[in-house]
Amino acid sequence: MDVALAFLGVALIAMILWEVFNDLFHPAGTGALSDWLGRGFFTVFKRWPRFLPIAGPVALVTVICTWVAGLVIGFSLVYFHAYPADFRTSVGTTPAASSRLPSVLYFSFETLVTLGYGDLVPRTSLMRVASTIEALIGFGLLTASVSSIVLLYPALSRMRVLARGVSHLVTAEKESGLSIVDTGSDVVLNSHARDVTHARTDLVHFPMVYYFAPDDPRASVARWTRDLTRFATDARSPGRPEHVRLAGAALDAALHDFAAILDGRFLHTQSRDRQHIFESYSRDHLVNG
Repeated sequence: MDVALAFLGVALIAMILWEVFNDLFHPAGTGALSDWLGRGFFTVFKRWPRFLPIAGPVALVTVICTWVAGLVIGFSLVYFHAYPADFRTSVGTTPAASSRLPSVLYFSFETLVTLGYGDLVPRTSLMRVASTIEALIGFGLLTASVSSIVLLYPALSRMRVLARGVSHLVTAEKESGLSIVDTGSDVVLNSHARDVTHARTDLVHFPMVYYFAPDDPRASVARWTRDLTRFATDARSPGRPEHVRLAGAALDAALHDFAAILDGRFLHTQSRDRQHIFESYSRDHLVNG
């Protein structure tokens, strides 16, 4: 029975490491733990729109806690069959067998987070190797988690910059009575094409970004996809200067790629209609597109 638990522990460890790999090092794939938890929390918090902005952070913390819990339990099952015979206390005595499960859970957790109090230590070579491997995995998991969080917020910032930039431009059009394409300027259109491409790339490399809804709807890209589409359509219309039509075509291509990643990774409408995808995106984020 104990040996079976050890194999179960190894299988659990392998499953968690595979999830960590998918989430951190192969984010373009689908079916990762963060996808499931992100969508789950986002759907739940949509019932209370005022709390929707915390869905992403809660999902991210839950993902990391799930990794830690899975590894702690997995290594505990590995240690379970060898406890207490293959362990010693800090004074060199064999630990009590009565607290077998709590003891291996405690030892696994302190090893994973590399605390190493020394009150419970492995005695045999096999258990020493196992605990060393767990410590290395724990150190790598901590480093990778912190790095991913540090990189996540610049991606969020780029999404907010895109939304705010379009918001300011739409406001300027209304106040001035001018249209951006009527000015003959391709600079702004090219700038938005670049920012949309950045947003698309960030959704590929940091899918959790999708579930970070801003407090202010004006800072949500989902609200401004209709205006971005209008910019591209107006700029590509006959009679516009060539440089404006070229910039409009670039923005249109960027929006097409953006819609494709939204639908393929998050919305799953199976629609070829870009406007339908953007409308679904707006509804999903509870904003008016």
